[in-house]
Parts: sequence; C-alpha cells; structure tokens
Amino acid sequence: MIILGIDPGSRKTGFAVIEYKGSRKSIVDSGTIFLTEAKSMPEKLVRIFNEIGTLFVKFDIESVAVEAGFYGKNAQSAYKLGYARSAAVLAAALKGVEVVEYSPRKVKQSVTGNGNASKPQVMFMVRRLLSGAERLPLREDEADACAVAICHAQNSGGGKGGYRNWKEFVAKNSHMVVKRSGARRIK
Repeated sequence: MIILGIDPGSRKTGFAVIEYKGSRKSIVDSGTIFLTEAKSMPEKLVRIFNEIGTLFVKFDIESVAVEAGFYGKNAQSAYKLGYARSAAVLAAALKGVEVVEYSPRKVKQSVTGNGNASKPQVMFMVRRLLSGAERLPLREDEADACAVAICHAQNSGGGKGGYRNWKEFVAKNSHMVVKRSGARRIK
C-alpha cells in the first residue's frame, strides 16, 4: 500500500509518501511545500493543491492521511490551517483516493506511544520506524507527515489484511458472510 501523509500548514506543508507491506514501512519520497513567498492565501492554496496533485502523477497513491488541525485560542490561525488542510484534502479527493484524518495526539501516540510526545521524539521514532528515513535530512514538517502516514499504516490494517471495523470486513468479504433467511429478531 502506498500512503501519502500530509502535515498541512499555511507557511509550510509537509508531505511524505511511504510504502507499507506487511509490517515493513519504507519512505519513498518526502518534502516541504514552502508557502512564505506566496502573497495571498488563495495563492498558497493553489500551490498546496498543485503540489499535492503532482504526487498522484508520480506515485500510485492508494490512501491519504492528513493531520487534523489543532485549534487553540487563535481563531485566525485556525482558519488558515483549515484552508491549507482543505486544499490538500481536495487534491486527494478529486483523485478518488480515500482520505483519513488523525488528531495530532493520535499521530504522536501511534508513533511514539505517548500522545504528548515532543517534536524531537517524533523525529527519532520516524527514523527508527521507516526504512530509509535514517539516511535522509528530514525537516520537521516532513517528519510530521511521515508520522501521519505511519499512524495510518498502523491503524488502517492496509498492509496486514486487517480491517478497521466489521462493516469493512463484510464489504470486502461478502462471500464469507452467511446470510440467514427467516431469522427472528428477539425483543
């Protein structure tokens, strides 16, 4: 399974493409979309949309994981982050690819075992968990995007044949489900 992880931001948006086979996770590509030279928010959104879109041309991305925004006390920052997330999600959704969001706490917990982990702890574990990442000079935003992709790999069951819920199992294995006719419902 090829997963695109995205750490959206209005100044920098990190991305990482990882391959997940069985229990092996390896980095395919990563980068940071720098948005500081864009003069307006619409210019930034177009840049995010276009850059994420080019990743679908380069790689056979099967799933996209995005870090959900953390909304603190600054409403203006929350709006800007929401716009950046929307541009990234739209680029993926228009390709018909599943998009899943994870909270920052869930991402940190999946990668480090601690939902309150620091940035250096996340970076350390990304380098340990992703084959090939130890050789790369990952920026903070790229490491965060890697962490989002790892979180999705560990929670989706994508490379293991696992399922997120019963409904997904039934949908993918309807031939294994016995349908009983005439079953009575007990009240």
